[in-house]
Amino acid sequence: MRLVKFFGGMSLALLVPSIAFAATPLFIGGNIVVSVSGNGGGAGVFTDNQASPLTLQQYARNGTSSVSYVNSLVLPQIASGANFAISAEYGSSSEGLLQRSGDGRSLVIMGYGVNADAFNANPTAYGTTTTDPTKPTALAQSGSLTGQSYTAVARVVANIGVDGSVDTSTALYNIYNGNNPRSAFTIDGSSFYTSGQGVSGDKTGGIFYATDGAHSATSISGLDTSGKTATQDTRDVQVYNGQLYVSVDSKQGTGSNRDFVGTLGTGTPTTLANNNGGPTSLKGFGNSGGTGKLVVTLNTANGIDAVGQEINLSPEQYFFANASTLYVADSGMPKNDSALNDSNGSGLGNGGLQKWVLSGNTWNLAYTLSAGLGLVANTSASGVTGLFGLAGLVTGNSVELYATSSVIGDTDQTYLYGITDSLAATAKPAAESFTTLAAAGPDSKFMGVAFAPVDATSSVPEPETYGLMILGFGVIGGLSRAKRSRAAWFGS
Repeated sequence: MRLVKFFGGMSLALLVPSIAFAATPLFIGGNIVVSVSGNGGGAGVFTDNQASPLTLQQYARNGTSSVSYVNSLVLPQIASGANFAISAEYGSSSEGLLQRSGDGRSLVIMGYGVNADAFNANPTAYGTTTTDPTKPTALAQSGSLTGQSYTAVARVVANIGVDGSVDTSTALYNIYNGNNPRSAFTIDGSSFYTSGQGVSGDKTGGIFYATDGAHSATSISGLDTSGKTATQDTRDVQVYNGQLYVSVDSKQGTGSNRDFVGTLGTGTPTTLANNNGGPTSLKGFGNSGGTGKLVVTLNTANGIDAVGQEINLSPEQYFFANASTLYVADSGMPKNDSALNDSNGSGLGNGGLQKWVLSGNTWNLAYTLSAGLGLVANTSASGVTGLFGLAGLVTGNSVELYATSSVIGDTDQTYLYGITDSLAATAKPAAESFTTLAAAGPDSKFMGVAFAPVDATSSVPEPETYGLMILGFGVIGGLSRAKRSRAAWFGS
């Protein structure tokens, strides 16, 4: 037995070998990995909006019917060399999406470049009252702008190798100021796309491009409000089949409300795309105006909304099973409320797992899966309203899907779910229901989910969004192994 001291001064006895780091590989191909804020690694008790460690929990899966815990990796809380500390905001409802790299060799996630204990001891030193005086202790409200009176907190990309090594050298300033970094995507670790939100009316939100180890990033989405004076927020960013995609649920900018999954430019741009116009909705994703309104049908009702109601979509993470089948995790808590302007409009969402099918050049919502989630209306005091993180695997004629919950209260219980869908189905299958695979522990919150990376000697299975990737990034290079640091890990 070994006594390991964690951040916050807490010591914990662990039944692990007396070695500092995990054996290679730490991650096992075919397993799934969940990102966790708060007490995911046994670091202590956390309250809403506090800085907390960021932990990856690995699970072996038995199809979508059950999982078993394997181990956990706590990402570095101490800066080392070129690497920054990385923390999460406990309770945040819109950050922590986890994704596997395009080459399948690593996992990537975004966080904040500060030690959790240091931030919690004196949050206002990091610009919280400058960006949002109403939330002086919230990590997401830390400032990222350089040259200010506060200590700027970089928005950090963590690139995690199959052996548990972590590269947090890509620490970006002047983006997502006073708000959440939500997701990152990489082809091979040499460069990254990032997505998030800034302070309303500023220029720090949306999609950015940065090379590994950089401290600044280039805006790809640009000043895409109607007046072209500010940026809108974005959510999940991915590359599929050589094209950059992004999900959006935003009401920032007068006349700029929008909810959709769409493209950003052509291919994988590394500079300002789409003439400063931001993402373009996939044709058919909601109403033609691009504000993400949809009339609920029998196939798309989720037990909370009603047939004939017009609602706003709220897309989070998504998964292309193939070029004509798209699964979307919908939170059921749309930020955009444009549907309320119409006579049949409702503030309720369409939370659950949506299946979109391409017919000709138009995407159609075939059905929404929600059985087994125990959804509540987004007007309730607490509970699950929909889904947030999503990962998928095509196996023959079936699609195995894993998702994390979206909840009303920041510290409500969160879950990991599994469901198997028929790839060819276009009408809602009566027997399909989600299985609850795991629940987050006390003072912890499940955020994203992804398939485990594999080492360079293994073939990458054709799951998720990555099977047909084309290497479209402008800068190509190997992972900077010298910059990788080790993080605390826990055996099963």
